[in-house]
Amino acid sequence: MNPTIKDVANLAGVHPSTVSRVINNDSRISEKTKNKVLLIIKKLGYTPNAIARGLKTKRTNTLGMLIPDITNPFFAEIARGVEDAANKNNFNVILCNTDDKLKKERTYLEILRGKRVDGLILGTAHIRDKSILELEKKKFPYILVSRNIEGLDKNCVIVDDVAGGIIVTEYLIKLGHRRIAHITGPLKTRSALNRLKGYKLALKKYEIEYRDELAGQGDFRIKGGYQVMKRFLKLPEPPTAIFAANDLLALGAIQVIQKKKYHIPEDFCIIGFDDIRLASFVYPPLTTIRQPMLEMGAIAVKMLLKIIEEGEFNQRKIVLKPKLIIRESCKKINY
Repeated sequence: MNPTIKDVANLAGVHPSTVSRVINNDSRISEKTKNKVLLIIKKLGYTPNAIARGLKTKRTNTLGMLIPDITNPFFAEIARGVEDAANKNNFNVILCNTDDKLKKERTYLEILRGKRVDGLILGTAHIRDKSILELEKKKFPYILVSRNIEGLDKNCVIVDDVAGGIIVTEYLIKLGHRRIAHITGPLKTRSALNRLKGYKLALKKYEIEYRDELAGQGDFRIKGGYQVMKRFLKLPEPPTAIFAANDLLALGAIQVIQKKKYHIPEDFCIIGFDDIRLASFVYPPLTTIRQPMLEMGAIAVKMLLKIIEEGEFNQRKIVLKPKLIIRESCKKINY
């Protein structure tokens, strides 16, 4: 049977409330009593009941995190940044995978709030997301990471996706490409919409006509990139360059290109977005836009703890700069 707080108190000759104060580092307890109680806690192997403590302190020192796809290295890296930062601040993290489905998101939000988490970090937001608007209405601590929603321009840390889309498309144009295709992410997310917007703005700047047949919607997964690239290859005039809205989509496109015995970058140039670790290990190494994933996770925790501990609910929107990482999947062409 596990030792209880009463067992510790009896052996120490103190009241259970004194043991509780020692556990919570109450400065009113003398060093002599504190050391005596801590020694007995160690001797008995007593572990405080987190739920019982939470009822008194109204804290569980636990954060909930929702991500759309645990198999996507981008979100795994953000989650690592969240966990590291939370751990340094004596918080635990409960991680939930929603498969990018709003129904599953709502279910997990109810479960996490039932478990009395102190706050939420959400990488799952769709453009119109009633669950997040409800959190906002009820003033429940949350931070959006990598995505934000329509009508709510705060409490989030994102990368400048529009700028990223412009950077990629301009780079390809300057390499001589004019038929540049774009494999988008799911257009129910603001990050995918903004990367598409950047792509269109760059084409317009260089007076290149946007063509519907050169844009195809993917799902931020390898399979989505594979399917859209198959369609591009069937066009009467296939693109010479492809901008994929994330690295997994780019990897799917690369699979099709190589399966059809084409070569990168000789026949097709391709650029991704995120700079997951795998991007530098594929052949040829993938040119991509780097997002500071670990940093995004750490910033999200810092913002969330400010809400939890200081009550500063309206955190500003933090927008990080994207960076082009040039590798070997692109080359200059001459018409």
